Amino acid sequence: MSAGTGEPLDEASYATRVEEAFIAERGTPFLLSAKDWQLIRGWREGGVPVDTVIRAVRETFERRRARGAAGKISSISYCANAVEERWQMERRGLVGKGEGRRDEKPPEIGPRLELLAAALRSAERGAPGEIDPEDLRKGIEKALSKLEALPPEGAFEEIEEELSAIEASLVRSLLKGLSTEGSVAVETAVAEGLGDTAGVSSEVVERMRRALTRREVRRRLGIPSLTLFGAGVAA
Repeated sequence: MSAGTGEPLDEASYATRVEEAFIAERGTPFLLSAKDWQLIRGWREGGVPVDTVIRAVRETFERRRARGAAGKISSISYCANAVEERWQMERRGLVGKGEGRRDEKPPEIGPRLELLAAALRSAERGAPGEIDPEDLRKGIEKALSKLEALPPEGAFEEIEEELSAIEASLVRSLLKGLSTEGSVAVETAVAEGLGDTAGVSSEVVERMRRALTRREVRRRLGIPSLTLFGAGVAA
């Protein structure tokens, strides 16, 4: 579903959201293969909500990190079983039968938003030396005001998209407040994450750059990922 419209995401938007989640977790450049596109198309046409796919992708990476597994996941197909399992679990909680949609107002949204707000406040107290504490405080307070205005009874995916926009705005403001040393460190880490992008379209490179920048800024400043998936966890 797309935010505020009630209409399903088109194929490109659906695939882009899955791709961006995969890149953010993988931490390095990634191009969708023909097999990946077919898999994502199948999920969309099968009625699997994009937030379900994103949740499964993140859970897959979390399990790998917990096991200390080495190497990179080279295809979204690695997450296929997790997506199918997650979708089956969520379908058991459907209102009615055969509708192909989850209840979009899960009761855990309110508590998860509260966890995110608490995590943001903790980040403000733990300001590192790479940014002026006042700049950090102002950025976090602005993000908090937006987060606390979100309706806990809202649709899960719509809230998730709002949180993503709040995080993007917060990261932009924090980037402006970074010291010269901090800015250089972020740029270096992002460049290393991108690696060789020869043959990669500028649009894809820019999406990867944004995802890697957000992840690196959050990591360096201890900012939690603003998502309902694993709410309040810094990553």
